[in-house]
Amino acid sequence: MIKVNKQRKLSFSFMAKLRGFISIFLSCVVCIQFSSLSGYAELLFSFNQGQEIRDLDDSDHLLSADGFFKLGFFHPGSSSPLGQSSNTYLGIWYGKLPNNPEAVWVANPNDPIIDSSGIFTLDFDGKLKITHKGDQPIVLNPNQQVSGNVTASLLNFGNFELRELTANGSPGRVLWQSFDYPTNTLLPGMKLGMNLKTGQNWTLSSWLSGQVPSPGAFRLGVDPGGVNQLVVWRREEVYWTSGEWRNGSFQNAPDLTRRADLFEFSFVSNEEEKYFSYSVKSNSTHSRWELNAWGQILQFILATDGDSWENATIASPCSLNVNYPEAVCIDQKPSKCRNSSEIFVPIRGFFRQINSINPDYSANLSLGDCHAACWNNCSCVAYESVHNNGTGCLFLSKASDFVPNENFGYSYVLTSGTTIGK
Repeated sequence: MIKVNKQRKLSFSFMAKLRGFISIFLSCVVCIQFSSLSGYAELLFSFNQGQEIRDLDDSDHLLSADGFFKLGFFHPGSSSPLGQSSNTYLGIWYGKLPNNPEAVWVANPNDPIIDSSGIFTLDFDGKLKITHKGDQPIVLNPNQQVSGNVTASLLNFGNFELRELTANGSPGRVLWQSFDYPTNTLLPGMKLGMNLKTGQNWTLSSWLSGQVPSPGAFRLGVDPGGVNQLVVWRREEVYWTSGEWRNGSFQNAPDLTRRADLFEFSFVSNEEEKYFSYSVKSNSTHSRWELNAWGQILQFILATDGDSWENATIASPCSLNVNYPEAVCIDQKPSKCRNSSEIFVPIRGFFRQINSINPDYSANLSLGDCHAACWNNCSCVAYESVHNNGTGCLFLSKASDFVPNENFGYSYVLTSGTTIGK
């Protein structure tokens, strides 16, 4: 499935080629020797120097040894009402599930490729590169200096890591890993927090939309102050806190850690690191946490049928509305023209007469940003994305006449529990 690049420039020296053959040979030795060193030993699948994954070939992927995770090029939005994006990203997703969520990790969230020219390689300088037509390569580890042979591996728990190979072919230290650069998903074994020595931060960022994986309005991490707690920031202002970690759970969000039968949870705080993490007690348990576009922490567990995800827990400062469970759940402070009973409900339909209020065409705005702006404008009764990819904001005033219609896209319409559209 992974092709070795057969095109070699004449300027490649004999020694460069020899290094490539040695690297491939040694990586096979590593796969064998790893089995005696790690519980993930036999679950390692390697991507060697000189190999490539091409976007043009749909069968070009890197699989974990058990096939559960897959790395390759993808178009986000396959499960979104917006439809699939035409932009391409390199990412990791579940390879065996018929009902897949979007990618659990994205290599280039801020640098989409606008065509199918993308090629992912591990070059002979140890650089993980995405090359594409008409632009500079995207280098995942630009500051990494490598003097010897290296190999990259997609592990069975979803981490893609780059390791050095020692002179005798045994696995050396980890040089770079995807777990250090999370996007919107926390997998077992990942960290949320910070390395106090290096300054490395591990935080989740919501996507801008189902089609755009670049960072949205919300970010989840660990409180950088003295309190051992989780924090969700909304455009860098504190939006929600979990409460302090005590006796194996968070004071204000005990449900996040209630499944002690399936998981082990830990909060580490010392002179070098401060982080939260969780692991599974059985390899048959598959789980993920997701920070969604509305600032909610969703905890999913793969159902026993292996075909669907159970939404086990939602952590959020707002409460779901019993009359409109589909309503947007974002915590907003009451104002002179808004009260706590008012909510925005997503409804398919259109406005017979569009009376817009200062639309914002910025492609860096998510629906969460539109929600906040509409809430704070007393004349706004609805909002929707202004661009087809789910970004930008269109605001509608009280003079607008909304008509529900299942053949149209979603508008987020203000209601206090009265009949919508009348």
